[in-house]
Amino acid sequence: MKQLYLFLWILSLTSISFAQEDTIRLDDVTISVSPFEQRLSRSTGSLSVIRTDLTDAGQTINLAEQLNTAPGVFMATGTHTTNRLTIRGVGSRTPYSSNRIKAYLEEIPLTNGDGISTVEDQDMLGLSRMEILKGPSSAMYGSGLGGVIRLSSAYPEEPGFSTQITGGYGSFNTWKLSAGVGYKKGNTAITGGLARASSDGFRENNRYERNQLFLHGRVAGLKHTFSWHLVGTDLFARIPSSLNEQDFRDNPEKAAGNWLSIQGYETYQKITGGGTWTWQLKDRWQHKMVLFGAWQDPFELRPFNTLDDRSAMGGLRDLFQYERRNMELQAGFELFHESYDWMILETLSGAPGDVLIHNSETRRYGNLFGHLHWSPLPDLNVEAGINFNILNYRIETIYHPENEDQSGSYSYQPVISPRIGVNYQWLNDQYLHGSAGHGFSAPSLEETLVPEGLVNPDLKPEEGWNIDLGFRGWAAGDRWYYDLTAYTIYIRNMLVTKRITEEIFTGINAGSARLSGLEVFNRFRLGPGTGTGGWTNHIEASVFLNSNRFTEFVDDGNDYSGNVLPGIPNSMIHAKFTSGYKDMIQLMAAVRHSGRQFMNDANTDQYGGHTLIDGRLTVRAAKRGFFQGVRISAGVRNILDTHHASMILVNAPSFGGAPPRYYYPGQPRNIFLSLVAKI
Repeated sequence: MKQLYLFLWILSLTSISFAQEDTIRLDDVTISVSPFEQRLSRSTGSLSVIRTDLTDAGQTINLAEQLNTAPGVFMATGTHTTNRLTIRGVGSRTPYSSNRIKAYLEEIPLTNGDGISTVEDQDMLGLSRMEILKGPSSAMYGSGLGGVIRLSSAYPEEPGFSTQITGGYGSFNTWKLSAGVGYKKGNTAITGGLARASSDGFRENNRYERNQLFLHGRVAGLKHTFSWHLVGTDLFARIPSSLNEQDFRDNPEKAAGNWLSIQGYETYQKITGGGTWTWQLKDRWQHKMVLFGAWQDPFELRPFNTLDDRSAMGGLRDLFQYERRNMELQAGFELFHESYDWMILETLSGAPGDVLIHNSETRRYGNLFGHLHWSPLPDLNVEAGINFNILNYRIETIYHPENEDQSGSYSYQPVISPRIGVNYQWLNDQYLHGSAGHGFSAPSLEETLVPEGLVNPDLKPEEGWNIDLGFRGWAAGDRWYYDLTAYTIYIRNMLVTKRITEEIFTGINAGSARLSGLEVFNRFRLGPGTGTGGWTNHIEASVFLNSNRFTEFVDDGNDYSGNVLPGIPNSMIHAKFTSGYKDMIQLMAAVRHSGRQFMNDANTDQYGGHTLIDGRLTVRAAKRGFFQGVRISAGVRNILDTHHASMILVNAPSFGGAPPRYYYPGQPRNIFLSLVAKI
């Protein structure tokens, strides 16, 4: 397999295309994740754009497979609900969720006041693409050291009514059924749908069920544009948890014994929504206001205790934009308020018992921001921004068994985050981009709690500076698109997880780290274009190489300075080959490689990595009669049935002589069949 890795690495750096692109500049889309809409080629940041409308929605439950095609992005998936999303290595310290990264559905936040983002429960049916801004982005979005993910809604392309029905079935009794309806007339577009996904999983205690309802709309007038988004999710998932090395190798289908004995699970109902109003005040002035809110009611039955919580949040983002000749200015503010009520209860014989701790928390933050986009020369773009963030929270102790009362208001020192970026077209269709910026992430609730259920008010936000430099452009007559970026992030007050017991952990500020890496992406074509009536062949390749080390880290007298940060593969390679005939038949083969990673801060335990190969055949019916199009797909994931870990639990403890449970087993070979019909 070493020859395969070498081939993919050379391919990603020296990709050559031999044919004309059907759609000129497919990659040069208009991006919205930056403060000012602009073409991807002219962006000053490091970005990736993933078109989710090209994905087979009938067999996709989790967005991880698509996110991992972007260099610099790694989403580890223990189960459909146990995910850890990292960008450039930031976020790897969060054990069971995605932190340090902001996520949005259009302008509506998908990140709660605790800094947790759950993009994995968004269904593919209602999405058209994902934009990923990599590196600290606090100058634009406030708290978010790792970057930003922006999901775009899918709207109908043709006037009138349209319907899409999607169904899929696969191994482990995995199936999905969804239906969407769209309407478009003039500058009005509305889309809505209902999707259900379920799976027994290949492990014990692994049942998963998700129902989702969504409604998106957009109405544009001469001076006013209004859009709205509403997503409701009902989810139930059992939790198999992680395994020790022997069980991982000999019996990966089993669940952890303590979770299986009580049939542990999590469930929640969630509603997220909001509206955006854009008003063209004058020729040069524009006003945008975003109102958003969310409600969530989670419940988790765990072996060591039960968590019952609920939250409600709302906020306002308001800004003015001024445009004049070669300059755009933007200034505004964002206010966020979240109420969070949580109880920890006993777990007795697989059922919740008496209340152990009951607290409520109110989190508020405010951002003041200003951004500048300036083109002093036709080939030069300069962007600058600054954000002033204030974060405070109030805690009310409702019940504590030892009458410990930490009720009161707490706040962090204000954080100022600047950023500057440049983009220069140094040759025809060749662009040089670079940026330097500051980012921060506040501690999550789990990190602020000490084992007794009290809050540690001395924790500081994690802060970092990012510097990156890259090249992107087209070659061989617009046939080959490439994007290459090198970066370094310096982090201080790093928040790391400190294990107290097997399942209880807290956060500490522990020194500093330096994260460095290289991101490479290429897309090119082999063979004639679709319009010639022959075969159309594409190759897409991305490579992510990184080196992440503690520069200063001492914990309990152990000096880990100079060690590699655990939980981050040192390399990731994704290569995909597709071959299609007259837009009727398409063959796809994909190779996904994840390199070695250390599993603990001491660097004494290591996972060696893995390589997976997938394949898919898609047949499309011609557009005729009642149906606008029918697409049938069949495929195999993990064709070679490679035994692998899909997620590593960093610093898994060992208590009572039991070996640490580092491993979440990845799925063995599995098949799927899906159908998409547009009416």
